[in-house]
Amino acid sequence: MNLLSSYDQFKKTPGLSSQWSALRQSGVEYVNAKGLPTKHDEEWHYTSVKMLTEKEMSLPATVALTHEQMKTIQSWLSPEMTNLVFVNSVLNKTLSSDLPKGTSWNLKANWPEKFEDSFEALNAAYLVEGYSFEVQREAHVDKPVCFVFVNTGEAQKMTHPRLSIQVGPRSIFPMVESYISLDSGKSFTNAVVDVHVGESANVTYIRTQEESLDAVHVGRTRLHVAANAHVESLALSTGSILSRHSLRVALNGPGSNTEILGVYATSGKQHVDNTSWIEHHVGDCQTNQLYKGILDDESRAVFAGTVYIAKNAQKANSAQLNNNLILSGKAEADSKPCLNIFADDVKAAHGSTVGQLNKEELFYLQSRAISKEKAIPMLAFGFLSEVVYKISNDVLQDWLTKKLEATFAKIKVTEKVVGDLL
Repeated sequence: MNLLSSYDQFKKTPGLSSQWSALRQSGVEYVNAKGLPTKHDEEWHYTSVKMLTEKEMSLPATVALTHEQMKTIQSWLSPEMTNLVFVNSVLNKTLSSDLPKGTSWNLKANWPEKFEDSFEALNAAYLVEGYSFEVQREAHVDKPVCFVFVNTGEAQKMTHPRLSIQVGPRSIFPMVESYISLDSGKSFTNAVVDVHVGESANVTYIRTQEESLDAVHVGRTRLHVAANAHVESLALSTGSILSRHSLRVALNGPGSNTEILGVYATSGKQHVDNTSWIEHHVGDCQTNQLYKGILDDESRAVFAGTVYIAKNAQKANSAQLNNNLILSGKAEADSKPCLNIFADDVKAAHGSTVGQLNKEELFYLQSRAISKEKAIPMLAFGFLSEVVYKISNDVLQDWLTKKLEATFAKIKVTEKVVGDLL
């Protein structure tokens, strides 16, 4: 197992906390017993991680950032947010802002020694620091908190960020989880994040993945939602040659309400996988799920969404939709929505579409003296921006819109692409 070849050396890291020794050992034993998932595993049927086993992967050395690297990271940070910066999974206090009122770090947090798959176990095996962030009950955090995970991008290096967020009852908390690469290189990020949303709390959770196109990214997020809590969640993926985000949403109390959104834009030979599980453990709760993607060149997108409604979860309401826009005849979108319903009095719907740009809309823009080369990115941007505009926080909506605009500014419409569409 190439991904564990550095473990013996990792255990000898000076100053490594013994607090999570048992968790690390459990992770190693799980990965050795199970191995990495393959396409024979139902949940990984459309996504192969074979490239991770082709070369040895090791942990990056602990080195001080240069002045230029510090300036580059600072240029990425939004002044409209409280930025907490992690470099290769370790909090960098120099680059990070002061914590907002009503929040704190919990240094005594712990994690259970059980794993959903080998990637979560691998994350535990290489745990350097386990960070737990707490929002006090009834705290109103106005300025979004952005957890920025920077991978230095060194070739054949891997990082394993882990973060737990506890949001107290009746609090308001807008947050961003952002992944970026400092340099290009065939690196690997393997992240695990848990967000516990207390009763009647209101959380806006944004996740962006913009790592180098040489990188591989595997991320897992779990949202635990208590009674009468409201969560808006949006995952944006534009980076990495291979990326997978596994999202599990557990509605654990009546009156809980979640808006689960996703946006992805791929080109070249990128592969993006969004896999979600929406679990209605109780009745009188609601989830709306909408994922939209743009695919160009020979890229591929996977959406696998499962909605589970428990036997006694009456009056549960769940909707799921995945829409894909293809800009090339060689791009591919695989969509697999699924409903597992064990209650009688529920509302549940799912669907998916794959299509090209509307010719009439394209013709309309051309009739207004807008060339095909400009019209195609404009229509594609409009297709995805609908999802972003569902985010109610103005600061986060504007921030996401600018990221989308930057993505579509790079689209080069060739005659071949126009031919594919028309």
